Amino acid sequence: MKKSLIALLMIFTAFSCSKGGDAPKEEEVGSPEAATLVFPLNNSECIEGVVKSDTKSTVTFDWEDALHADRYELKLKNLSTGVTTGHNISKSEVALDLDRGVAYSWYVISRSQGSPEKAESPVWKFYNASVASSSYAPFPAEVVAPIINQELAFSSEGIALEWSGSDVDQDIVSYDLYFGESDSPELFKENLTGSKLENVEVKAATNYYWKVKTKDAQGNISYSDLFQFNVK
Repeated sequence: MKKSLIALLMIFTAFSCSKGGDAPKEEEVGSPEAATLVFPLNNSECIEGVVKSDTKSTVTFDWEDALHADRYELKLKNLSTGVTTGHNISKSEVALDLDRGVAYSWYVISRSQGSPEKAESPVWKFYNASVASSSYAPFPAEVVAPIINQELAFSSEGIALEWSGSDVDQDIVSYDLYFGESDSPELFKENLTGSKLENVEVKAATNYYWKVKTKDAQGNISYSDLFQFNVK
């Protein structure tokens, strides 16, 4: 009987030690969520920057902390030159020196050290205020449809091209559409008052390129990026 009790005690002790030695489970890290942009406001004139000279000012970019994110990358594009720069930071704001009288677009990428995933905020646009200007050029038009590199099924009825335009002064008067098979498309339609053109004839098995020129009431203009799609 005594031997049986000793054997049971040894088994219980071994089981207890084994259970107590289990490594704790690592806490799962959630995927970072997209940041909510705060400032500079979308489609606005930014006049809150700290003026450094006639050509430069410092603008502070601000967004809300994103859930599960511990670092961010701000992507800033000069809409005049097309140059995009990236700025890696660990907090939800950063001050940058910008050219005055220039349009910019920006968005934020949320990242987490414990996750391979990332999340992107919407893209916002603004004009950095110049020394003295009562009129700004329209922001470059953005593609709506077909999206860039989209493949479309051929239709004898043609396709529709759609874009969106915006302007701080809200005085856009018309658009010129450049369209064709060359990556330097020629003028296709001009003085369009709407932002959609339907029944555009296309051929099967062909790549197409297009861009939009936006014009406002003050004679200011802007050109969109070059868009591309394929008809199967």
